[in-house]
Amino acid sequence: MKITKIAASIISLGLAGAPLAHATNGDEMMAVGAQSTALGGSGVANFVGAESAFANPAMLGKSKGKEVTGGINLFKPTVANTGMMNAGYGSSAADTSYIPDVSFSNRLSDNLTYGVAMGGIAGMGVDYTGASASLGLVKAKSALSILRVVPTIAYNTNQYGVGFSPIFQYGSLMLSYNNYNGSTGAPYNAAENKDSSTSFGFAVGGYYNATSAVTVAAAYQSKFAAKYGTQISGAGAGFGLMAGGPGAPFGDDLDQPAQMKLGVALAVNENVALTADYKLIQWGSAAGYKDFNWKDQNILAIGAKYSASGYWLGMGYNHANDPIGELTDNTYRNAAINVFNNMFFPAIVTNSVTFGGGYDISKSLAVEGAVVITPEVTKAVAISNLGAMPTNTTTHSQKAYQVSLRYKF
Repeated sequence: MKITKIAASIISLGLAGAPLAHATNGDEMMAVGAQSTALGGSGVANFVGAESAFANPAMLGKSKGKEVTGGINLFKPTVANTGMMNAGYGSSAADTSYIPDVSFSNRLSDNLTYGVAMGGIAGMGVDYTGASASLGLVKAKSALSILRVVPTIAYNTNQYGVGFSPIFQYGSLMLSYNNYNGSTGAPYNAAENKDSSTSFGFAVGGYYNATSAVTVAAAYQSKFAAKYGTQISGAGAGFGLMAGGPGAPFGDDLDQPAQMKLGVALAVNENVALTADYKLIQWGSAAGYKDFNWKDQNILAIGAKYSASGYWLGMGYNHANDPIGELTDNTYRNAAINVFNNMFFPAIVTNSVTFGGGYDISKSLAVEGAVVITPEVTKAVAISNLGAMPTNTTTHSQKAYQVSLRYKF
C-alpha cells in the first residue's frame, strides 16, 4: 500500500507540473513504456512487461515472477497557428511535457498473475498567451490531462490467456483566452482555473498461442464518461454560443472513447520478433468529441525487435488518420467548432517512426529507452462566418523521448 501511494504521488506531481502533453493518436498516447513505444506502439499480442496492462490485460499472463517498471516520457511538440487574422504564424509555448508511468506485476501461481499500473495516458493543449494580438490568436490556452490507475488480474494456460482490468480515470481540463478578436472585451477564465472529472471503466482482453511462434490477441477498453465543470460551454459563450446567440451552445461532456484492439506477434527465431496491432478509437460516438465532429480513428502499429544476451533493439511505425473532421463553413457554430479544434486542440498528426533499445545492467535491473519522431502536418479550416479571415491554419510536429527502468525480483 505504501508503494502504491508513493507511485500515485509521483504520477500526480508529474501531471501537475506538465499538463500540456500532446499525443500521437488523437489525444491518446501511442503507448506506455519504452518497449511498446519503440515498436511503434504495438503491444496487444506482444508481452512487454508489467506495463502490458495498458495495451491488453491478458498479456500479464505471459509474465514471470515479480516486476516493477517506471519511466518518464518527454514530449516536445512544435505547434503554430495563423489565428483569426491570418497575419502569419504564432508559435505555441506549450512545447515540453513530462509524463510518468509506474507498473507492477506479480505471478501468484502457474495460472494467475495480478498487477497495477498508473500513468498519464492522454493529453492535449496549446499556449498562445505570448503570441502577438495582431495575429488574432486570442491568447488561447488549453490543457487536458488524463491519468489512469489500472489494476489487473490475468489467467493463463500454456495455450491461451484472458485478463480483466477495472480502471479509474482522473482528468483535468482548462480553457482560457482573451476574446474572439484578441484585443477588446472581457477575457474568459483569465485565472486559468481548471475543472476535474473522475470516472470508472474497464478493459478486457485475451490471447491465443496459435503456434509456438505465433500469438494472436484482442482487447476492448470501455469509454470513460467525463464532464469538466463549465469549461467548454463557458468558452463557447465567449464566442456567442449561448441561448439567444448565433448558434447552439457547446456542452461540457468530454468522454474518452471506447477502443477495440487486435494484435499479432511472430517470433521469427530466438532473436527476432515482429509485431502488428490494429486499433479503433471511437471518437465519433464519444460525447463531446462527436459534437466537435471528431471521427472514429483507425490505427496501425508495426514493430520489429532484435534480442540478444543482455540487450535488445527495436524499431517501428505508427499510422493514424486525422480524427478531426472539418465542418462546412455555412453557419457561425460550424466556424466556431473549426477554430476550436484547429487552434485549441490540434490533434492532427498522423505518422510516426520509432526506435529504441534496452540494456541489462544486472540480472535484476535493466534500462530502456525509445524515441518517437512525428513529421509536421498542416491543416487549414474555414472560419469566415466568425467575421474573420477565410481560413485558420495549424502546423504540428512532435518528438518524444521515453526512458524506463525495469526491476525483476
